[in-house]
Amino acid sequence: MQLGATIAITRAFGYRVTPTALLAGAAINASTHAAIDRGALLLWLAKKTGKTGYIEHCQALRLDDEGAVTKEINGPGSAWMELDAALHRAIGIGAAAVTTWLTTRPGARR
Repeated sequence: MQLGATIAITRAFGYRVTPTALLAGAAINASTHAAIDRGALLLWLAKKTGKTGYIEHCQALRLDDEGAVTKEINGPGSAWMELDAALHRAIGIGAAAVTTWLTTRPGARR
């Protein structure tokens, strides 16, 4: 979706997205996506920004097959998932900005 939007917006302004720009944006998205989903980066960022309390407090409660309640720190409905999604969106915007900048910088093909 981001790739399509980047191509559409830059073409609407008279630019043609270069393969280098597309690869740069895709590489940023792919590498950071893998790092974020492993969890260590998200926990490190949470510690640096003081959000570990939020992650620990906003856990999801689930019922197992026997009806017992269990807690999940990183399942759907938890703070972990919200922070994960927000970080993915922010990085996606950054990747799109890099792709657009590489396409529209002076000397880029029109």
